[in-house]
Amino acid sequence: MADTTFATGSAQAVKIYSALTFKEALEKTYINKFLGKKADDTNAVIVRKDDLEKSAGELIYYDLLMAATGAGVKGDNEIEDYEEEMTYHQDSVYIDQLRNAHSWRRMGQQRTLHNLRTDARANLSSWFARKYDEYMFRYLCGDTTINHGQAGTAPDSDHYIVCGDVTHTGTIATDEGNLSNNDQIALADLDFAKEKAKNVDPMVPPLMIDGEEMYIVVLHDYSATDLRLNVASSSYTTWETIQKYAAVRGSKNPLFTNALGVYRNMILYESNRIYSPVSNVRRNLLLGAQAGVFAVGSAYDKVDEKAYGKLPMSWAEYSRDAGNKKGVAVGCIFGMKKCVFNSKDYGTMVLTAYAAQH
Repeated sequence: MADTTFATGSAQAVKIYSALTFKEALEKTYINKFLGKKADDTNAVIVRKDDLEKSAGELIYYDLLMAATGAGVKGDNEIEDYEEEMTYHQDSVYIDQLRNAHSWRRMGQQRTLHNLRTDARANLSSWFARKYDEYMFRYLCGDTTINHGQAGTAPDSDHYIVCGDVTHTGTIATDEGNLSNNDQIALADLDFAKEKAKNVDPMVPPLMIDGEEMYIVVLHDYSATDLRLNVASSSYTTWETIQKYAAVRGSKNPLFTNALGVYRNMILYESNRIYSPVSNVRRNLLLGAQAGVFAVGSAYDKVDEKAYGKLPMSWAEYSRDAGNKKGVAVGCIFGMKKCVFNSKDYGTMVLTAYAAQH
């Protein structure tokens, strides 16, 4: 039976390779484990907003419904006139286009068109995966130099702690300038961050995982080593104890897979994607529900949508120089940011620490 083939630039090829490239890009990301598996899943570290009616430069709005705090009505007392008003805060994210491409010339083409498509898809999906990870971590860590649709914002005074003996001034950049080689992260800093996350107003909402309230902690590799060294000198717990709980849970819930361990209902990970604002300083993260948002719009304009449909990623095969040069271009219209409601960071707590290579 002959294989089905599609002509260069055909609508069928565009639909297939667009969807596959986007799917593969997400699967390759570090953040995929934290991403809501369906749109608007609020029990996820990163809320996914799929709005294929939107295009580049447009705003996508999303709401946070605050937790009910009223006393309620007991017994047979009348409920009318005692209803609790629902309180919403709104945030928004701009989406913008990001593209990359590969091209090749006829004399250098040693592979079939099918293989070149496959190689381009694999390479470009990996490139997008790295960009998605880079952008999201920079936004969550409060990098003010990133701007994809919107500029990143520094952690507000209530949503960061300083590791070591540095005084918390309320301005993270000032405090980071005072960090020295005695201010590495320690086990107690995880306790301080969780305590602050649960008591700040509004609290950093925990994730509900298998019926338990949990937080995610992502440490830079250097800080992860510092934490291990600190635990080694602690009489409170051992690193083996921290690791054991994650290993048991990992077989039942993929969120525990590849975790360093679990400490007081905080699932610990390490990643070299953690942002460094200045030399030897890393902004480690404690994350709860709705810490960030990943919004995707339509990769095609209204005219092209008639041929290709509403797709999250564009796939364009092109030819130049009388067919001597061919290429594949891939694009995605998306936006990312940390969630900010009522002018406060919502699901993030930064643990800024001195962290140098060992």
